[in-house]
This record gives sequence, structure tokens and C-alpha cells, in this order.
Amino acid sequence: MDLDRVENLVKLFGASRARELTVEAEGWHISFRREGVPSVAPPMNGRAGPLSSLLVDPGPVAPETTTVTAPLVGIFRQGNGGIEVGDLVRAGETVGGIESMKILSPVLCEASGQVLEILIEDGHPVDYGQPLFVLTPLPEVMAEEAEEWAG
Repeated sequence: MDLDRVENLVKLFGASRARELTVEAEGWHISFRREGVPSVAPPMNGRAGPLSSLLVDPGPVAPETTTVTAPLVGIFRQGNGGIEVGDLVRAGETVGGIESMKILSPVLCEASGQVLEILIEDGHPVDYGQPLFVLTPLPEVMAEEAEEWAG
């Protein structure tokens, strides 16, 4: 199995809304699974990995908020202008990117809302499923008005 195949599978899974992906071919097997809250398993060799000490626990998130999470492992890139606390974002809007293996993949917002908290800084490493932004969701009517207001 070559690294390009793995990288493409990670990108494919990260960009999808699939909960699970399993691929078997030519004597190899790879499986990805999403669960509610990501957990970091201790490394097999007993040593901490490079990202394990950098993970941020945002603490409990109130039920009236939603979280934008990292779709894959890499380096977070803010992009042009960046997102700031108080900004309104729409579902499907790009709120940053993650650079992995010299490829920049977009981080898309799954729901419309107002940015309540930013949990990551530009240039910092992120792990799969790591919370990046906390949003206060906007009801559908308010989301449509926000879209009209934003232009």
C-alpha cells in the first residue's frame, strides 16, 4: 500500500459526512470511523506522539452551541481575512484550511451561526475531530436574514 492511496482516502473520508469507511485490496486493509467525541488512545509503544501534548480540551460545550471540528490531521491555516469572534458564518462556508502532506483541504462550516469562541491559532497542529470553533447556531429565519445582510 502506498502513502498516496492512504492520503487520498483520508482526504475523501475527511471531506465526506460518512461515519465509516473500510477499504480492502491487494493484501491491505484500512478502516476509518467517526464517533461522537474523539478520544486519544495511548500510543502502542508507550511514548507520547507529537500531537498528544498539543491537544486542547475546550471543556464542556453548552447545548445551545455547535462546534466546527477538524476533518483531518495537519496544520490549521486561517486563510485570507480569518474568522473572528462575533463573525457570522453560513453553512457550507470555508472557515479555514488544514494542510496535510503539502495539500490544503478546506474546513467547512456545517451550520450557520455566530462565532462564539476560536479554539485554534493559525499554524498550529490539529488532530482529527479536534474542535476548532464554537458557534451559537442561528435559527433558519435568522440564518436567511444573516445571509441577506452579509451580502
